[in-house]
Amino acid sequence: MLVDKTRLNKIGIDRIVINNFKILNFDKLEKKQVTSKLECVQKLEKKTDLYNLTYSVATHEKEELYITSNLEINPNRIRDGNNIYNSTVNELKEALNKIIDLLLRDGIEIDLSEAKVKTIEINTTFRTNFVDLTEVLLLIGRANYKNSIGIYSFNDSNTHSTIKVERSLYINSKMNDYKKDITGKTIKFYDKTFELKSNHNIFLDDNLTRVEVLAGRDFYRNQVIKYNLTNSLADLKDDVLKDIFINSLENEVLTKPSKYLKVIKSNLIYEFFNFKRNEKIKRTERERLKKLSKEVPENYKETRGVLSYLDEKSWIFDYSFLQELVLKEVDSKHKSIYYKQIEKKYLNINNKYVYEKLLKSIFLR
Repeated sequence: MLVDKTRLNKIGIDRIVINNFKILNFDKLEKKQVTSKLECVQKLEKKTDLYNLTYSVATHEKEELYITSNLEINPNRIRDGNNIYNSTVNELKEALNKIIDLLLRDGIEIDLSEAKVKTIEINTTFRTNFVDLTEVLLLIGRANYKNSIGIYSFNDSNTHSTIKVERSLYINSKMNDYKKDITGKTIKFYDKTFELKSNHNIFLDDNLTRVEVLAGRDFYRNQVIKYNLTNSLADLKDDVLKDIFINSLENEVLTKPSKYLKVIKSNLIYEFFNFKRNEKIKRTERERLKKLSKEVPENYKETRGVLSYLDEKSWIFDYSFLQELVLKEVDSKHKSIYYKQIEKKYLNINNKYVYEKLLKSIFLR
């Protein structure tokens, strides 16, 4: 399937759940009924490929106690038959008008004039191979380790670094349910091309990555208050949704990972000098053993290559971190030797560029 690249790199609505609406002819419709000593609940449920509707009225001795209503849709699926792209507020309203018409054909008269946003998923999708983001997402996940969960896809590779490939990263404000936090905020990074292929049998001609924010009930309501708006469906605005999306990602995707990069650099320096200290101890012990004409054990033999040691024991993340380390910690006599080794072996470790590119895809709009 060909991807319309003009519809990518935009912040918009994916899935939305609305409530506080009315079914005007509910009394005339066929529905389920559950009765207890405290209440009688009449419930209507209707689920199709385009929407999921639930509506119930609780009464006690014919007096209405409360109404529960939920309508879940993905506006782009209604428009295109898939959710490769997202939707604007106007496109959402067009989708809702289609749903109103479809429900009316089934004899259900629905009134959305007082409807409110219960939860909303806001996202952006861009052309990036998700696998290329592996270490960057590892950085973001580690920086938010208390609230992060990764979803892996296994393959038949014998190479350790590719035995399992990260396919999704969830960062949730509440870890009890990482997929759907209906009150707080959930951030999700995932391989959209892989998801469409595995879940919907849709094969794209491009590699797409999606970044998504699920704004739960309380979180969304608290966000729109800042703009003097309510969580009413009528108050939905594209520019506000864009601001909510960007602001929702700033702490987890920019601030915390930026701080964690400093930790990575500190660890590199620590391991660098740890290697040097250990080699000095081993050298002293070798000299002592030789003077005693004793055999040098394997664990006291010289280990060559501090950069290889760092690659194995620490997290380089980016070749420029090695260059910074050499610039600050290596004497001028040996600097050029280290720089040549870095250029020869480690220039391919360029996650700083990948991370900065990801940040531009999200924040610079």
